[in-house]
Amino acid sequence: MNTPPEDLQGLAAAYALGALEPAEARAFEALLASSPEARREVAEYREVGALLALGSGSAAASPDLKARVLERATSQKVARITPRRMGSGWAPWVALAASLVAVASLALSGRGLRQRLTDREATIAAIRDSLSAQEAKLAQREEELNSLLDPNVRLIRMGTPGTPEPVVQLFWNRRSNQMLVHAFQLKPAASKRAYQLWFIPKNGKPIPSVTFNSEPGGHAMVERIPVPADVELAAAALTDEPEGGSPQPTTTPFLVGKFEAGT
Repeated sequence: MNTPPEDLQGLAAAYALGALEPAEARAFEALLASSPEARREVAEYREVGALLALGSGSAAASPDLKARVLERATSQKVARITPRRMGSGWAPWVALAASLVAVASLALSGRGLRQRLTDREATIAAIRDSLSAQEAKLAQREEELNSLLDPNVRLIRMGTPGTPEPVVQLFWNRRSNQMLVHAFQLKPAASKRAYQLWFIPKNGKPIPSVTFNSEPGGHAMVERIPVPADVELAAAALTDEPEGGSPQPTTTPFLVGKFEAGT
């Protein structure tokens, strides 16, 4: 059969769906051999069909595919179909092609919506994690505050508050015999160096304790430091030591806090 060229231009959707009669398919394939536009249309309709068949939307279409196919599946496409073609049964195929485009469009839109929902869920999860971290931090601060307000706690100051010199506070809980060190305005120790706390007995050599460093802003806090038992302490001191600490001071203490009588 001889199909006018203007009718062949409108058969891309039916050809892509495998709905042409053999004679028409051969005539359309002859057009494909010489028409890049027809080849592109067939490829686009097949891609839409593949998207529909997959259903899950896992196949990725090119960004402008939807716009191009929708344009071809509307009035311009229908205008190419003559009344004779419409009467011979091609209208359902054109309608099916348009439906494929519509469903594929919904699939593409749905995939974008799912991605936005996924991003929103990730944001909500990050906010929840941040709130949980803040709650944990507040709980820790409350515990620290309660420990500092314990009536069994004694405060020993090293340094002079209100001066540019480092100030270190020692909170000694006599009941648990543990100490908390709170330092501010304390410049971070040099590379591979650290600050070391020492307990100074009234009689005897300094007893080594923890090593620590301060934050860039000069703040430091060390908790639950064991205090030597069965030893009468006269003071506590800080020295600058190698990073791993020393069994005995290698530098002169730069801060000392004396334990008053009854402390």
